[in-house]
Amino acid sequence: MLEGLLRAIVSGFLGAAGFGALLHAPRKGILWGSVIGAIGYTSYWLIFHLTGAELPAMFVGALLAAALGQLAARRLHMISTVFVTIAILPLVPGIGLYRSMSAMGQGDMQEGARLAAHAMSLILMIVMGTGLGSALFSLRRPAAPKEDAP
Repeated sequence: MLEGLLRAIVSGFLGAAGFGALLHAPRKGILWGSVIGAIGYTSYWLIFHLTGAELPAMFVGALLAAALGQLAARRLHMISTVFVTIAILPLVPGIGLYRSMSAMGQGDMQEGARLAAHAMSLILMIVMGTGLGSALFSLRRPAAPKEDAP
């Protein structure tokens, strides 16, 4: 279990860093986005391996990645899109999408459709977790002070 956990941390970090570099993100954004991506992916991995529930694990991983991305953006005075985009990339179910297309290409439409539906369910969890994480963090902002009338 410990070896798998370390593999999840390292692969989450390197996957996020690689895509951050590919997207030409600022260096500070790549570093912190990759740390957040490793945290999000590791939380997904832990929840999935402890409970066996992949959809809730994906939701929690995306929620955590989005909330931490919002926090990093405010602390580092950068746009949150940089951090959130880099952080959620390790969660994208690319192998599931590949396997569904491969099954369909080999003529197994039923298996391809099943795999595609599962991958789309995971993507929906990423969207919901990212949206909720960003929305909850924006609720935390203090209200702007009102100007006094002359």
